[in-house]
Amino acid sequence: MRSLRRRARLAAAAAGAVLVGASGFLFASSASAQIDIVHIGEVQGSIADGDTDFTSPLAGQTVYVQGVVTQKTLETTGNKGFFLQEKADATDGDPLSSDGIFVFNNKFDTVRTLNGSPAQAELGANWNVQVGDEIVVRAVVGNYFGNVQFSGGSTFVYDVVESGLDPLAAVEQVVVDPPNDAKASTEYFRRHLGMQLTVPADSVVTAGRDVYSSGGEVWAMRGDSEAAQQEGFASRAYRDAHPLDTVEGSFDDGNGYLFVMGDMGIRATEGTNETIIAPAKTYDVITEANTGGVYLSFAKYGIQVANDLALEGGLEPAENEPVEPAGRNEATIASYNIENLYDFRDNPNSGCDFTGNGGCTDAEDPEGNVKPPFNYVPASYEEYEAQLLRQAGQIMDDLHSPAILMTQEGEAQDVCSVNPEWTKRSDLGADRLVCDLVNAGDANTGGDGAPDSIQELALVIAENGGPAYTAAGDLDSADTRGIMTGFLYQPKLAGLSKVKSWDPVFGAEPAIEYPTEADAINADVQNPKALNAALPQAVVDQCTNSGVYACNGFDVYSRPAQVAKFHLKDKWGFKASEIYLINNHFSSSPNTRVLHRTEQANYLAAISSAILDHDRKAKVLAGGDLNVFPRPDDPFAEGQVIAGDWVGPSDQLAGLYEDSGLSSMYDYMVEEHPEAAYSYTYMGQTQTLDQMFVSPRLLREVESAVSAHINADYPADAYEFGEEPAYGNYGVSDHDPSVITIDIR
Repeated sequence: MRSLRRRARLAAAAAGAVLVGASGFLFASSASAQIDIVHIGEVQGSIADGDTDFTSPLAGQTVYVQGVVTQKTLETTGNKGFFLQEKADATDGDPLSSDGIFVFNNKFDTVRTLNGSPAQAELGANWNVQVGDEIVVRAVVGNYFGNVQFSGGSTFVYDVVESGLDPLAAVEQVVVDPPNDAKASTEYFRRHLGMQLTVPADSVVTAGRDVYSSGGEVWAMRGDSEAAQQEGFASRAYRDAHPLDTVEGSFDDGNGYLFVMGDMGIRATEGTNETIIAPAKTYDVITEANTGGVYLSFAKYGIQVANDLALEGGLEPAENEPVEPAGRNEATIASYNIENLYDFRDNPNSGCDFTGNGGCTDAEDPEGNVKPPFNYVPASYEEYEAQLLRQAGQIMDDLHSPAILMTQEGEAQDVCSVNPEWTKRSDLGADRLVCDLVNAGDANTGGDGAPDSIQELALVIAENGGPAYTAAGDLDSADTRGIMTGFLYQPKLAGLSKVKSWDPVFGAEPAIEYPTEADAINADVQNPKALNAALPQAVVDQCTNSGVYACNGFDVYSRPAQVAKFHLKDKWGFKASEIYLINNHFSSSPNTRVLHRTEQANYLAAISSAILDHDRKAKVLAGGDLNVFPRPDDPFAEGQVIAGDWVGPSDQLAGLYEDSGLSSMYDYMVEEHPEAAYSYTYMGQTQTLDQMFVSPRLLREVESAVSAHINADYPADAYEFGEEPAYGNYGVSDHDPSVITIDIR
């Protein structure tokens, strides 16, 4: 440890007082007593280019540091803290080390003074945390999930050197300017951890505000960045494989020029933990500079700005290649992740559906085990109905009421049926469905074969002036927690086809060529129908609880693929053509569960092949939330080690591209309108998780394929903070729906 005399008052406060040295040993106070003060930069450590270990070189040691309190923080839980940073003329002079540090102070507004210290003699037992005070503290160097920090429980104020400072004038003023490369950007923010960074005016939002129980966050880029200078809707951040990415030839650079702003500072400024950062949307422009400390949480270096964002509305994401209504002799089919559309009824068939339930476990699907609290259950029926109303509005106004919708993330529940008294004008509210919420299993008298949440969505569409929809779905497509795929269709435009017991997919013995035993559900003769099989033993042998080999149980799917066969109708109501829809919701996280997701794509390819082997002219559409990127995008670079001798790219959808007989509509989208070719935003950049693949015959009939940008770019709901949706129906889901228009002549 390098000793350094600083400007702390070092004389004894009173005769006989006791001082504590940096080593923790006690010594008698005297006029010449010294303490060893180290630079905060020494605590944080110097980060060289290429470093990957950001552990403090003084981790676990007791140190004295001196700095200015630059900012207070307040978390949604009520936990408090503050940032401490050295004056600009008193740093270690090392640009590779941070001059600031965060002090976590739990629920307290004060920090204890050190026994026998000048601060104790002057202030008593406690120092009130005050922005603008320059203080000397003795603290133990700690680490909280990578965030080097001090904790109030082991931090003591030794001296208050000066008060009433303007903290932003006293410390180095740094305007955020991270490099393009993601690794270099991480090093950049690590070198500023705990320091104040300023977000300049004219910065551009690159992803709508997201909301978590810990607060909200907004991703942005500087207005003078190359990406921000692109024209129109292209002025945003795309993943590297996308043709509009600005770092040519790089792989997964992460668009390091992006930065994220959090609201711990805003809450402290406003003095309430019920506030949240402004509801920004993609393309909004930040009109006033904003400053805050850099805090590491959930692997993200967030600038905890002190004031709420001042925003000027930019382009409207929903106008980026919007869905067009179906024309004459056309039909539209949509795939729509409705983001945990759970009703506010306690399903007697589920132990993980409602407050007070004990949870759900499944030895065959351990990854899907669910324990309280159940964060996908709405807070009230009113909140649930608000979600229904907003999604109904999107289906009618933005998707123009497709003939068929494939839904993901609906609730696997069928204990209700339509109230006989219901009409689209009856205004029954929660009573539009009548339910048996007492009896379980075969004893339940409420079900009617339609999943309750999407059935209620259909009724709400009709109540608000939309067309009549019918809900359908096989509850066997659900995972342990009760999330499933489903279908909504307009009876005047489409109908479920009758299927035979010998049908190659819907029959009792599906002709799906896959090297393991089929699940018992495959023998059901029905339409729609869930399909699944055991994972190959070679895969099971490699399954782990986390990482690329993580498995959601020992079947191919934790949420089985669901197939439906529809006939589309012409304007006179006659059958015009038939189409097979394969609805999917693969396991989540593109860079984990890699082996398992690869098998899901292989099985989906086998389903499609079974249909096309029986009828090569069949019209097949496979789609849904595949939770991984289309070619040539990939979470792993060519040659990058995935695990052992397994190297990238992972090409998890290879089976779908090579063995299904289907073509990716993403290729069509990225060629026709690249600025709109995405369905999701993550860490400030676009990506494509929701995809559609079509058979050769259907491909010839495709008129258009688009993603409706009505969700991913808009701020998420913040009901728990008392905020109503800022953009009406927009932002009701975290995924953008995919829509295909076909000629049915």
